[in-house]
Amino acid sequence: MQTFPNSAPSIYNNPMNDPKPSKKRFQQLRWRLTLTYTGVTLAALLTVELILLGIAGIGLILLINSGILQAQLIEAVNTDYAPILRFYLEQSPPDQAGIGDWLEGVGSASSVTLPLSFDATDEMLVVGSDSNLLAVRPVDLLGKELLGQPFDGHLIPGLADPLKAALSGSDDTESLYFLDEIDRKVILALPIWDEAHQQVLGVLVAIGELPTIVSQLADVLPILGVSALFFTIIAVLAGTVYGFLAARGPVERLNRLSEASIAWRQGDFSTRVEDTSGDELGQLARRLNEMSQELQELLETRRELAVIEERNRLARDLHDSAKQQAFAAAGQISAAHKLIKNDPEAAETHIKEAEQLTLALRQELTNLIQQLRPAALEGKGLAVALSEYCEEWSRQNPIIAELRVQRQRQLDLEIEQTILRIVQEVLANVARHSHASQVDINLIYSSDFVTCTIQDNGDGFDPETKDRGFGLQSMAERSDRIGGELEIDSKIGEGTSISITIPVNSSRRSTVEETDE
Repeated sequence: MQTFPNSAPSIYNNPMNDPKPSKKRFQQLRWRLTLTYTGVTLAALLTVELILLGIAGIGLILLINSGILQAQLIEAVNTDYAPILRFYLEQSPPDQAGIGDWLEGVGSASSVTLPLSFDATDEMLVVGSDSNLLAVRPVDLLGKELLGQPFDGHLIPGLADPLKAALSGSDDTESLYFLDEIDRKVILALPIWDEAHQQVLGVLVAIGELPTIVSQLADVLPILGVSALFFTIIAVLAGTVYGFLAARGPVERLNRLSEASIAWRQGDFSTRVEDTSGDELGQLARRLNEMSQELQELLETRRELAVIEERNRLARDLHDSAKQQAFAAAGQISAAHKLIKNDPEAAETHIKEAEQLTLALRQELTNLIQQLRPAALEGKGLAVALSEYCEEWSRQNPIIAELRVQRQRQLDLEIEQTILRIVQEVLANVARHSHASQVDINLIYSSDFVTCTIQDNGDGFDPETKDRGFGLQSMAERSDRIGGELEIDSKIGEGTSISITIPVNSSRRSTVEETDE
């Protein structure tokens, strides 16, 4: 068996079935891009809000650890609380009852609005300049028995040093507070000065919880929730509108590419995609335009080569058969002309031989004319064309030709023409050289391939030693051009079988070509 694999890429691709367009609007590319823009906008908004919350929480921690917040609180207390406490502490003796009543009201009427502002749950006490405990809130913090008695700052862990600094009139803010990292508390000792700022009248001690990110979020989340909902709605609407408008351009450009590809698939390589942009789609359009131009030039070249090939085949057929028969007929006529006077009977014999050669010449010319008329171009289809050609060929030659077709289907015109031409070429060789009495032609269609086998019971030949003629070379080239595979199986005295297998869809033909390369 001798095989002729495909060796040239094919540009005749079958139209592949396009996927059915989705009936769901939101599965279209435009709406997918629109929803993508919407989702990105919403995600960006939520990300920014989370980042802002994180920055606020980190900033709060940094403020507490740096002491800036405590300094601001001390300044605010001196502004809001010092005048009132000064009034009670300047009296002689200090008005303990008034201070106690004032402590109970701190938190509800306080104008201090810092994160560490005092409220009704904070622990507070007032110590006089003589270190006596004047008031405490809540009362059970230290016990009523300590009121009016000297107060030891060590009773409250962390208070001793800030209290001592406040009683001494220290202006160093960092010495007036203590941070309890374990219990998350801050202890402030705020000196209360007289009007002239020359004498410390007493100390206000406040013990409050350090604010945490969670506690701060609990205060701001309701506000942020409402604002986030409002901005989310605005962002969704804006993102949807912008996404829809922004998606129009790419979708229209892709539609132009799709329309051009349909035209190319149908063989119209003159179609061009108009896209002058410099982005990836523009570059793709220009490359596809270049590809279509090259395919068009290749198609024209192959058509020219096909014409040249057909001319060469006709020249060979005319030289091998028609010309030789005409030359032989002319020789017989010339011999008859010389003998007609001296030997009429011999001249008549030469004339009869010339008549037989003329009939054979006419039959050969008729065969060539039949091959020049591809039935597939007449809309009959490959099976019908082969059937009619086999009947006509059998009438012209003393050889029976039988055609069998399995699972007939429509094929590309180029495939049908190629198979028809190869069958014509094989039958011509059978008639000239094989001395066969029977030729069987099997045309088998499958989902991926079409196979045509021509088998005769003639003399056969040795494919390995016999010089391959123009006919075999022509058949191999025709098969190569559309990605087919030609096989020749012959033995001397056992006939010849020639088979061609051609992929019927473009994807398989492309795969075959790439594998061969």
